[in-house]
Amino acid sequence: MNNNIKKISLIIGLNLALINPCLAQFRSNRPTFFEDGQRFMEQEIRKLETQQQNSNTNNTNQQSVEHPSQLLTINDGKLSWQKYIFREGGFSLWMPSGISSEETVNIETPAGEVPFEVFATHPKSLRFIAAYSDSPNITKIGNSEAILTAVKNGIVQETNFKLLTDKEIGFSGYPGQYLVMQDQTNNEIIYFNVYVIDNKVYVVAAGTKSNGYDQDINSFLDSFRLL
Repeated sequence: MNNNIKKISLIIGLNLALINPCLAQFRSNRPTFFEDGQRFMEQEIRKLETQQQNSNTNNTNQQSVEHPSQLLTINDGKLSWQKYIFREGGFSLWMPSGISSEETVNIETPAGEVPFEVFATHPKSLRFIAAYSDSPNITKIGNSEAILTAVKNGIVQETNFKLLTDKEIGFSGYPGQYLVMQDQTNNEIIYFNVYVIDNKVYVVAAGTKSNGYDQDINSFLDSFRLL
């Protein structure tokens, strides 16, 4: 098993009103905004094969290039991971198998409500969440820095979480924020990567009340890819 495959372990949930399991509608089927039809999967495999070949030819760092075999479910001994392709959102993630939930959640911003499409899986004591928004209100907020600040404040306002960490990050040249918050009611720690990419906001989050999942959470956050 190569390093890329070992790295596929992942994360939580933004208890964040962005997904309260008590309120969310649980369903075993895929959410409406998520498709992984055979034709599209074949396209992804061909694309990944091309990336792998180009990477081998150019002797470049292969850490960021996923191998086509990673499109299969991977069991790391603790959790079973699968690649999820969110076509409407234009991104993919590795997420663990488990009870899944899907809903639309509104975050309040200075430019009005920004609705997020949210999908989550809930294995064991963990929650892993993928969310995105392409609401017209996003561009009304201002520049990328203002958008990231508005989303961060919206999450805190909705959840009353305690903000522990707030630092700038990036993804392929796009701006982002890494946030760590604490739900003081149950001591859950929630980790967020938030990106602004082409007037869309992406939120990748994971949370747990247990120790020993740091590698899983980091790998989940790092598995975000644009299609």
